[in-house]
Amino acid sequence: MSKIYYKSQEDLKFVKLNNALLAVYILFKKGDKVLFVRRYNTGWMDGHYTLVAGHVRDGESLKQAAVREAKEEVNFDIKIDDLKLVHVIHRSRTKDNSEYIDYYFEVEKREGNIKVHDCIDKYEWKSFDDLPSPVIPVVGEVLDRIVKGEVYSEEGWED
Repeated sequence: MSKIYYKSQEDLKFVKLNNALLAVYILFKKGDKVLFVRRYNTGWMDGHYTLVAGHVRDGESLKQAAVREAKEEVNFDIKIDDLKLVHVIHRSRTKDNSEYIDYYFEVEKREGNIKVHDCIDKYEWKSFDDLPSPVIPVVGEVLDRIVKGEVYSEEGWED
C-alpha cells in the first residue's frame, strides 16, 4: 500500500464482513457523462481509469465512506441522502485469496470544484459508451451491468 494514499495506521482499519473487504464506488453524473479518475502512485492498477472509490473504514457506514471518499479524492461535497445504490458485486480473488463486496452509488448533486488527491493524476467526464482507456476491468464490467439494469453480480467464484 502506498504511503502517499494512506496517511496513518488508523486509515488501514477497514471493515470486513465475513472476511470480505467492503468498498464503495461513486458514479458522479453530469448529464449523460460520468466522472472517471486515473490512478497514480498507489501501487495497484496505476495508469488505469476508475470511479472515485475507496474502502469502508471501521466505524463508517457505506454512505459515510462514499461522502468521505468524494471529499478526499476529488474535493466534492455530497449528501448521504443524494446517494442512490445502483449495483453490488461480490468478488473473490484467488490470486491473493481475498474477497470484496463493492457497492456502487450514483449521485448527481455535488458542491465544490474538482481538486484531485495525489493518488490521481487525471480525470475525465465520459459517457458509458465511450469509456476512457484503460479502465480497470471489473469497473468496466460493472458499468455494463448497470446500463443493463442489473443490481447484483458475482465474480471469481467457482460454480
